[in-house]
Amino acid sequence: MKNRSQKYVRRAVKVEDAQHAIRQHIRQANSEYISIDSCLHRTVSETLSSLECMPHFRRSGLDGYAVRSEDAESASPQDPACLKVIDEVPAGSVSSQTVVPGTAIRVMTGSAVPEGADAVVMFEQTEEYQQDGHDFIRVKHKVAYGQNVAKPGDEIKTGQPLMGAGTRIGPGQIALLASLGYEKVPVYRRPIVGVLMTGSELIAVGEPLQPGKIRNSNAYMLAAQIEQYGGLVAGFGTVPDDTANMGSTIHAALEKCDMLIVSGGVSVGDYDVMADFFAAANENGAELLFNKVAMRPGSPTSAAVINKKLVFGLSGNPGACFVGFELFVRPALLAMQGAERPLLSSIQAIIANDYNKGCPHDRYIRGVMTYSQQQVTVNALEKNSSSMLVSIPDANCLILIPSGSKGVSAGQIVTVFALPYEITKW
Repeated sequence: MKNRSQKYVRRAVKVEDAQHAIRQHIRQANSEYISIDSCLHRTVSETLSSLECMPHFRRSGLDGYAVRSEDAESASPQDPACLKVIDEVPAGSVSSQTVVPGTAIRVMTGSAVPEGADAVVMFEQTEEYQQDGHDFIRVKHKVAYGQNVAKPGDEIKTGQPLMGAGTRIGPGQIALLASLGYEKVPVYRRPIVGVLMTGSELIAVGEPLQPGKIRNSNAYMLAAQIEQYGGLVAGFGTVPDDTANMGSTIHAALEKCDMLIVSGGVSVGDYDVMADFFAAANENGAELLFNKVAMRPGSPTSAAVINKKLVFGLSGNPGACFVGFELFVRPALLAMQGAERPLLSSIQAIIANDYNKGCPHDRYIRGVMTYSQQQVTVNALEKNSSSMLVSIPDANCLILIPSGSKGVSAGQIVTVFALPYEITKW
């Protein structure tokens, strides 16, 4: 019989200490230039500044008439200013005429304000009429200098910083970069994250169920989490519970990826091969960071470094696997892409239902967070155990239940870690 003592003798580290240990071994991804139409959700790898000002011409802020403000500085409905319309300027065109005293030029939103004009008065504040075959307007409200005119550089000045390294690109960032001519954008390369499954009980999604077998849901969940946070997935399939071959399998996988996740086999059972791997880390050419975390679910969560690449051992239980990824793999993946604050953000909330399950370690349970009447409230979801996954789709946060014998009661203040949330019910 094998000596299993190494599996049981593990020093539990706090979640924060485990996260810190991981952070010390982050290798930031290289930079690459990609087309602006494929950079959504990517992370900027260098500070970007404007090479030009915006707008680069005097721009009308609305549909109206370009005028000299002094011609209508005292206009009113009772004493309107009467101006002759001498031209019309669609957006994208420039008038060849100059606004001189007593004249106006019709302009559209975004069009260039003609020379001589220093204000634009909206259509609704004018009245159009004809006299002697010419178009005129009555301006019925006083006009201020610069009214509805954006000067060159009003939005952005030449050389102004636009966004720093580590900025995640969303629709707003894309609009800004496009308006300033950034056809190519420097971003961090997407890290390749390997996913390797262990467990002789696992079968493919399309296979019929058999006694003692379960479908391999963790592989798909992890792949989705990796992609959600900007990584590229490299699937390495499922390996049997064979300790002898695990080390060589992991080393071979690391040749093809930047980071590796192994799901399953980290507990203390007779066939938990990853527990053996981490227990003999030095013999396997690895530097052990930790092989137990003071938390539930997923206390056997482990991490090591091989050839400067992180290897994570996550629980085979889906609930624990999900939490382990969010707490440890997610920050590493985001930090590799330059994120300044890769950890889950936390807020204080009132828990709405009792969670009376005590534990010697902190618990990270799945919950639903809502905001109403300037108060954040959270509900602990049912079926929240390590082995259950049915509550994962509804969770938009993790609730921290502090260690102790009592758990928490409804109405208490708890710390909540927000998860990315997409509306799935309409």
